[in-house]
Amino acid sequence: MSLDDLTRLVAVPSVEFRPELRWWLAEGLHTDETLVREIDTAHKLGFGGMEFLAMDEEGIDHARYGWGSEEWTHDSHVVVEETTRRSMAVSFTSGTNWANANLPTIHPDHPAAAQELDVVTEDLGPAGSRRGPLPRVDLDAEPPVTHIPGHRGKVTEQHLVAVVAARVLETTQAGTILDLESVSDLTGQVRDETLDWQAPADGDWRLFVLWTHGTGQTASPSASVNYTVNYLDRDGVEAVIDYWDTVVLTPELRERIGRNPRVQMYMDSLELSTYGAGGLFWGRTVAAEFRARRGYDITPWLPFLLRSVPFMAVSTTYHYDVREEHRGTVEKVRFDYVRTLTDLYIENMLRPFAAFLHGHGIGLRAEISYGLPFELTRPGPEVDGIENESLEFGAQIDAYRLMAGPAHLFGKQYSSETGATTRNHILDHRFYDQIIATQLAAGITRTVLHGWASTAGAPGATTWPGHEGMWSRFSERFDTRQPAAEFYPLWNQAIGRYQAVLRQGRPRIDVGILRTDHFTDNTCGVALYDEEGRRIPDEDAYGRRWMRDRQNHWWQDLGMQDAGWTYEFFDGSLLLREEVSFAGGLVQPGGPGYQALIVYQETLDADVAAGLLRWARDGLKLLVVNGARELKWLVAGQHTTHHRAAARTPGLDGRDDELARTMAALRALPNVAEVHDPAHTVGALRELGVTGRAEFTADNPDVLSHLREDGDLLHLYLYHFRYESGEPTTVEVALPGTGAAHRIDAWTGDLRPHRGVRHDAGRTIVTVTLAPGQTALLTLDRSAAQPAGSDPVTPEPVREIDEWTIAVESWDAGEVEVITEDRGLGYETREERPRTAVTRLDAGHGPLRPWKDLPQVGPEVSGVGEYTATFTLDRVAGARYVLDLGSTAGALGSVRVNAGAVKGFDTSLPRVDVTADLRPGENTVTVRVSSSLNNRLLARGYYDGVPDVVASFTGADETQRTTVHEHGLLGPVRLLREAEAAGK
Repeated sequence: MSLDDLTRLVAVPSVEFRPELRWWLAEGLHTDETLVREIDTAHKLGFGGMEFLAMDEEGIDHARYGWGSEEWTHDSHVVVEETTRRSMAVSFTSGTNWANANLPTIHPDHPAAAQELDVVTEDLGPAGSRRGPLPRVDLDAEPPVTHIPGHRGKVTEQHLVAVVAARVLETTQAGTILDLESVSDLTGQVRDETLDWQAPADGDWRLFVLWTHGTGQTASPSASVNYTVNYLDRDGVEAVIDYWDTVVLTPELRERIGRNPRVQMYMDSLELSTYGAGGLFWGRTVAAEFRARRGYDITPWLPFLLRSVPFMAVSTTYHYDVREEHRGTVEKVRFDYVRTLTDLYIENMLRPFAAFLHGHGIGLRAEISYGLPFELTRPGPEVDGIENESLEFGAQIDAYRLMAGPAHLFGKQYSSETGATTRNHILDHRFYDQIIATQLAAGITRTVLHGWASTAGAPGATTWPGHEGMWSRFSERFDTRQPAAEFYPLWNQAIGRYQAVLRQGRPRIDVGILRTDHFTDNTCGVALYDEEGRRIPDEDAYGRRWMRDRQNHWWQDLGMQDAGWTYEFFDGSLLLREEVSFAGGLVQPGGPGYQALIVYQETLDADVAAGLLRWARDGLKLLVVNGARELKWLVAGQHTTHHRAAARTPGLDGRDDELARTMAALRALPNVAEVHDPAHTVGALRELGVTGRAEFTADNPDVLSHLREDGDLLHLYLYHFRYESGEPTTVEVALPGTGAAHRIDAWTGDLRPHRGVRHDAGRTIVTVTLAPGQTALLTLDRSAAQPAGSDPVTPEPVREIDEWTIAVESWDAGEVEVITEDRGLGYETREERPRTAVTRLDAGHGPLRPWKDLPQVGPEVSGVGEYTATFTLDRVAGARYVLDLGSTAGALGSVRVNAGAVKGFDTSLPRVDVTADLRPGENTVTVRVSSSLNNRLLARGYYDGVPDVVASFTGADETQRTTVHEHGLLGPVRLLREAEAAGK
């Protein structure tokens, strides 16, 4: 790409680079009129695609409108047709709602349905005996309450898997300790599900009777009953493929898909439940596959795998353990079990499903692993797009780094589900801008906003501001109910420019960190209670805690980050894939191009270590870090410290000694270093010859960066991430090569020479000043002749505009529109669409104040404010002029000077280049600023009926709490002038 190509790219970013939407449909209730209106509106607001799914709608006939019904199928066709007509992306989900792949064509006892391993126990005293039938699982017992969507349907069949006996040593508060050496597999003694057995005389014994049965987990809304599919045996994916091939993908739908190159299947959260006492995901092939892959029988180890999982895999608690001297062995078996699950998930679900979809022109995008005990990154190569999310990980940079590794290693689109919070309609727009800014710093360049809902919904169940879709207690809506919607076209173009530029070329990541994790904490984003048990508002946690308080979760030493070095994580086994290479001193030179790798966890696969040794002998720089501490489970305050890196293999493979020999050979190489404190990481890597490709000339505690290389062009992204607690910062970034540096204005698409450049020893050093929360995008054109250096420019105030004519367009509930549709099926579909009544409140002329302090407006108003002022200039030529709005209370808005173009602005530093719009003499400026719906909904009592979803996790019955917010243009508004050289 040349600079001219870049100029054209960012002038008007094409639809493929714009943010997309998760659209919560009211099952199949929406009329064609509503569907077409919503898609057309989203397109006109500048969104680039829609991912649609069915959500439960109150008070309607689910058999008529639920997922799988004729109405749902019809609506799906309309959605695909209308998005395709507008060149928008469109994504299906793999079942109803979002939680998992599910089908109406199976029942809980079907082999394609999700399976679990359950247990019933019997206790026998010394020399005690038992005779007769084995105890069976009570499948009619009331299942435990879970936080995962769905309930347990009627399960009728169970099949015996194994019977194991073990001597009980002691029972503690943490669980029961078993004698490992006493464990006996009695399965071979069972006849027709009966067992006669006498326990030895040396102590108390426990008999474990293990049965497999369907989980019975359902998913709604559905025209019948949908059951979660089996992710481990091939039966599950074959049933999914059969359903989509024979029912969903009609000839008409296939034709429509064929006209849209951006159709995807989206597999969202892996929210699968088990309900029995065993707590283990299972399948008919699991035991045999375990033996074939791990080389030993899983049966005698099953008691030590039994577990409880209150919420997501990170909350796993094992019921049985062993004495300390055997604990390492049991941990290896537990690892082998989850590694086998990951193998089966990849081979029996993702890989065949992707192949089927590809055959029909559909890509596969997925939240690949977290939530279940699957390795976090290993499934990455199997999908077309890897998706993260802001809610479960709290929009933390380290969380985005967790899956950036496989995305960049294998050239996958890296996206994020963005904007889900527990503060519906409360937060200012800046909050979401900061999430997106953090994502960009990790290389996420596809934003899928969570989400969109039509304001029209079921009669009697839909009130202003409209149909909620994803419930009122959860997420945000980026649709026309928001006063900010007026400014979405400007905002979407700005985000589109960032995403367009940061998809060009290849990422340049300095360091790769080997990290294996089957129990990733994907609940850290809802760790919203402090040490005294007080609820922390989302905006405070995101803005002031965790990474904003300089506490990263997984790689906790901040030396590389402060130096401007980039790094990311991946499972070491990915390096063994044939697609990954080492050449020219770089790992995957055509991809991220890691200059060095870090090993820090106590376990390391022996084959991975051998691969590292081969590469190290060819020049790979490797750092072994001892003593690293990382997050295990934030809610519980648990962390793991890896005292000695690569001390053993993770599984029960008998290769610990082999690993020790390999590590000794690695440590003997001059290009391998070892440190005993993570704080020495940067120094050790520098001694190995590593230099950050966009490193800071001095450490900076406030800035994140991301670098892309596209031929002669280097694209540098910078972000001041301490947006609530930081101060303005100036950073110098040293880029390899020399050339002309340009700054891209994301809000206008203009490229202009960057002011603040010097050259030193073949590097270009750019100086950038950032306000808290501000981002910057620069491009270094190394094909251009090296220009003379330039000093940073400091704008000087020319005017402060302190008197304004103010009016506020107040939003409130209006009339209800009734929409009807008769498709000739013998019934009429009705929707109610609450309209918004807009009342103009003239607030007179005077200084800027929050709306709540304007007598004509007050604390109950939400909407859009319009501010008009005039000012005079004696001369305009020979300078660049910037209008600085001071503060808009974090809100989106626009600026227009005289008859110039309407321009948007950054919510953290709302400044607009108005040079081309000014004239000598009198000038008129109009500023429009939106608000959230917080103040109006608070006044209407809306939040009194909105449960606090985080409190519900603890069993508390609390509602959302909010206060009156300061909305409006707050200022101070100043016209700034830069000398001519800064604008040419």
